[in-house]
Amino acid sequence: MHRLSALVESSNDAINGATLDGIITSWNIGAELMYGYTAAEATGRSVSMLTPPDAAGADVALRDRLRTGEPVIAQEVPAVRKDGTIFDVALTFSPVYDAGGTMIGSCAIARDITEVRRLRAAAELDRDRLIAAQEMAHVGSAEINMVTGHRWWSDEYFRINGLPLDTVPTEELWLSLIHPQDRQRVEQHWRQLESGGPPVEVIHRIIRPDGELRWVHLRATAEHDADNKVLKLVETGVDITDRKVAEEALERLAYQDPLTGLANRARLTERIDEALGEVERYGGQVAVLFLDVDRFKLINDAMGHAAGDSLLVQLADRLRGTVRPGDVLARFAGDEFVIVCCDISEEGAQQLGKRIQRSMQAPFTLLGREVFANVSVGISLSRVGDAAESLLHNADAAMYRSKEGLLSAPVVFDEAMHQRAQMRLNVESLLPRAIERNELRVFYQPILDVQSMRPVGFEALVRWQHPEYGLILPNDFIPVAEETGLIVPIGAWVLAEAIQQAQHWRSNIPGAQDWRISVNLSARQLQDPGLLATVREAIVAAGIAPSAVELEITESVLMRDADHSLATLTRLRDLGVGLSIDDFGTGYSSLGYLRRFPVTALKIDQSFIDGLGGGDVHADSIVEAITGLARALDLDVVAEGVETTEQMRQLFRLDATPAQGYLWAKPLPADEVPDWLAGHPRTGM
Repeated sequence: MHRLSALVESSNDAINGATLDGIITSWNIGAELMYGYTAAEATGRSVSMLTPPDAAGADVALRDRLRTGEPVIAQEVPAVRKDGTIFDVALTFSPVYDAGGTMIGSCAIARDITEVRRLRAAAELDRDRLIAAQEMAHVGSAEINMVTGHRWWSDEYFRINGLPLDTVPTEELWLSLIHPQDRQRVEQHWRQLESGGPPVEVIHRIIRPDGELRWVHLRATAEHDADNKVLKLVETGVDITDRKVAEEALERLAYQDPLTGLANRARLTERIDEALGEVERYGGQVAVLFLDVDRFKLINDAMGHAAGDSLLVQLADRLRGTVRPGDVLARFAGDEFVIVCCDISEEGAQQLGKRIQRSMQAPFTLLGREVFANVSVGISLSRVGDAAESLLHNADAAMYRSKEGLLSAPVVFDEAMHQRAQMRLNVESLLPRAIERNELRVFYQPILDVQSMRPVGFEALVRWQHPEYGLILPNDFIPVAEETGLIVPIGAWVLAEAIQQAQHWRSNIPGAQDWRISVNLSARQLQDPGLLATVREAIVAAGIAPSAVELEITESVLMRDADHSLATLTRLRDLGVGLSIDDFGTGYSSLGYLRRFPVTALKIDQSFIDGLGGGDVHADSIVEAITGLARALDLDVVAEGVETTEQMRQLFRLDATPAQGYLWAKPLPADEVPDWLAGHPRTGM
């Protein structure tokens, strides 16, 4: 890429890019020297400033011709410098397209031919002087006498082809210089000209004897006798390599990621469309693998953007070593990469995903430190009617499922994911209206004293009663609420509703005066600067004792920003509310943070309760250890997810109390709680 840019900048020709409206977007050094404007002066101005007023019509005509998609090659037109000097240029336009094939601008190359024009005017009939002019313009010429078979090449024609001037020109030599992939096309045009066909104009590659590849614009016409018999073929050849280099540089800017050198998003989409077209014609299957670097933000934030960029470059190199020769590897955005594979099975795509993950096992060296990084991989396989956008969307969804898994194995997109994705999309659009339409509900799960079997409180859990989808559980909408920020107003509503209900029970149900109400706090709520005021206002509005309110926070949320969490929880604790660590034992469990944070209770995660009574030989010991730890730190403890009588017996034996779970009740609407209380046995063990 740097070599291409250097070639464009070092060219003696003026090379500039412009929009369809003729606004200059790029300007090389050759243009500065030729026209007298610096890049800063020229960029953003109209190309009309480069044309004398009396020649503006011709310039407009050339650009109108370019809009048809037809290249404008070596048109000789007047030009004007910054100081007002008029001079002549050979002007070449090429259209520039975006990834969708829409013309978005042009690349223009201007060569000063003032001297050539002067020589032509001075020697219109002098062939030698004309040839000299052509040489100055790097235009070679050749003639073939179709009667005698004699061939003549100008000196510049030899130079363009990289041949000594004393070389004997033959048809075989001429054909041998043409690039093998272009030879049949050029020869076909030439044979048509020999047979009386129209003039030839074709761009092709040549390979010089020294191996250098050049681009040539060839024009050829035939001279006929009175009977229309071809007497002579006259050819001109222009070396347009500089122009092609400029076009390739522009194309690389449009289709290549500048950091990794991989294909960029625009090229990726185009290539997926091409692959789907090939599959439609010839059969087979396209696989798209969507890759995301795990913990990339952590590395970027901790070590800086230079380290993050270095990781992406090294990762791109490893990916190059794992993909198949025909696969397309692209950087999609940020730390996301995509691989497009044709003619591959589902098993083959999964094997490729695993091979990629194995390649990540060796450490990356970032700023002198060794860092380990993994990638999550999602895979989508093409079906009839798929488009690039749907394949990418599906692979992205599968990648997120992979990221959620404990083993981070590659995940293949399936119909169930499609339904979940559709549901998520619907949730995103409908959730903002859920509160104002009164569609949210608070359900309550009893918390009981295992020894006495009496309720000691309830945990408040939000549900969404949608008129079309029915009861939507938290896992299907809380993550969306968290991402969009809606969790803050939803959380405030749940808190106020639950506290009001708890105070109603405490005031109206005999024996409920000491009941507590537990309400969950999310990460976004914990970061909300208005949280303290929200909790205080809800307590005051309900008229409940602050000690009857307990706020639950998971370990992972607590440790996401430990210093901020400490300050917020301290202020909440000063209000008199209780603070409980939810899902204890699954995150950052340590004595350090238990001593540091003003927590009042631990909730033992269900994964440990599941193993009680023989399911897990270590479960009893873990629950006993957590219970003992809580007592030693003067903390309450609650067992979550109790579902069997045997689990309850073990908790009773371990003196672990209180507890909650489906053994006693699923989360209940508030109006069903009185019936549950009426039918609930209150006998001890």
